[in-house]
Amino acid sequence: MLPFMKLGPDRRSKLNRFLTSWKSQDDPGISNYSYRTDPSGFSQAFLYKGQAPRWRAGSWIGERWSGLPEMTNFIFNVSFVNNQDELFIVYGMTKESIFSRMILDESRTLVLSRWHDQGQQWITFWTGPKEECDKYGKCGANSNCDPFNTSKFECMCLPGYEPKSPHDWHLRDGSGGCVRKSGVSMCGNGDGFVKVAHVKVPDSSKAHVNMNFSWKACQQECLRNCSCKAYAKADKRWGGFGCVTWHGDLMDTRTFSNAGQDLYVRVDAIVLGMWFISFSLQVKIIFHSIRLGWHSSFIPLFFYFYLIIMHYDYST
Repeated sequence: MLPFMKLGPDRRSKLNRFLTSWKSQDDPGISNYSYRTDPSGFSQAFLYKGQAPRWRAGSWIGERWSGLPEMTNFIFNVSFVNNQDELFIVYGMTKESIFSRMILDESRTLVLSRWHDQGQQWITFWTGPKEECDKYGKCGANSNCDPFNTSKFECMCLPGYEPKSPHDWHLRDGSGGCVRKSGVSMCGNGDGFVKVAHVKVPDSSKAHVNMNFSWKACQQECLRNCSCKAYAKADKRWGGFGCVTWHGDLMDTRTFSNAGQDLYVRVDAIVLGMWFISFSLQVKIIFHSIRLGWHSSFIPLFFYFYLIIMHYDYST
């Protein structure tokens, strides 16, 4: 794929433009691996084996795919179009003198490279997928894969969930995912939301999207609908706008070190209370540190609580 070639379906002609790999390094036949956009739900890009997803680039959040922080690199020029006629993305370089290409190679890896004229060779500057947490559904449903949790298992359940198979989880097999904690009382009983920061938000193939919702309206919409499991901003630009809500299992969430989005996961009153107690203890430690003369910039953390959790009492 060369700069400014379109990747995605043409809804008028029914033509779908996507990348495929060779069967092997010696066999240029078309393999069953492909990299393509998916227009269902909140549009995303996937690496497929046949019809099964193997890696998800995420949904388009205004300036990049949610699962590709590298796309904000200053050397890239990326455009995304989604209208009644077609859905496509085009890649380019900010300097026209740089000749680049993107391929899906025989190892089923996306490779973005540039031509080095003096050395007469292609030089790779991005590949993907490349981490364990990049594998689609690595930790199963309702979980989060954290590649930076090196001292423990990279899989962890989202707030309010527990391993479906504790035995498998103990053996460091998270593929079974997580389920709601037993005995929880949800919807209309003091439930609310806990923020999970810096993540690639879940697979949005079946998510609901409203680009006209304000952030407050997004919160209220998810809280009113008992089937809503989580919500996030649809577009990160200009402080964020639009609303994405999930109403089924939360699949393929992963953590980034300093990128990603904030996902707000619905929890019951008990989990909400436990989170509040944990947060309150942290606040006490912070203010004790301040009294001892530690840095006063920690003070705003006290008010941060109101930004990361929303509580609504249906009895009022």
